[in-house]
Amino acid sequence: MSNFNPQYRKLIDSKSIVKNSQITRGKFYLIKEYIYVDGTGKKFTETTAPVVFVLFVSKPKDILHAVKVSGVNPEAIRRFFGKFVNEKTEKLQMRGNAEQIYEKIVSKSKLITTQAYRTYKLSGITKVVELTMDVNELTPKAVTVKGIDKKSQKKNI
Repeated sequence: MSNFNPQYRKLIDSKSIVKNSQITRGKFYLIKEYIYVDGTGKKFTETTAPVVFVLFVSKPKDILHAVKVSGVNPEAIRRFFGKFVNEKTEKLQMRGNAEQIYEKIVSKSKLITTQAYRTYKLSGITKVVELTMDVNELTPKAVTVKGIDKKSQKKNI
C-alpha cells in the first residue's frame, strides 16, 4: 500500500494531541502509536503515521472504524469525500449511522479497499493527534467546502 503522507501533510491546518477517549466521528487523526491485538506495539513517525478519517467510534465496544486516507491517492480521495458534501451548507456531512455510511458510500467506492478501510481497537491507540485538515482540498474542485458539519462530529457512543 502506498503512503501519501507527504501530500496530506500539506493539507493540515493545525494539530493537537488528544486522548483516545476524545476521538470523534467525522474528524481526521494521525495515529502515532498503536498496540496491535497480538500485543505488539508500533510507533510511527510524522511521515509514516497513518492519517485516518473516523466513521464510527464506540468506547463501550472498544472499536473505531476509519478510512486510512494516507493510503489513498489524494486525487482519488476527492471523489470519495465529494459524496459527503452538502452543497447547501458547503460542509462535509455524514448522514446516518456507521452501517448506513459504510453501505451507501464506503462499500460502493472502488477507492476504499480493504487496505484503506481500517478497524482499530480504541484502547490500542496509545498516542493520537487530532488534525484540522483543509477539507476544500480533499473534495472535487467543482465543489466549495468550508468545513465539516459539527453535527457529524459525534463523541463516543
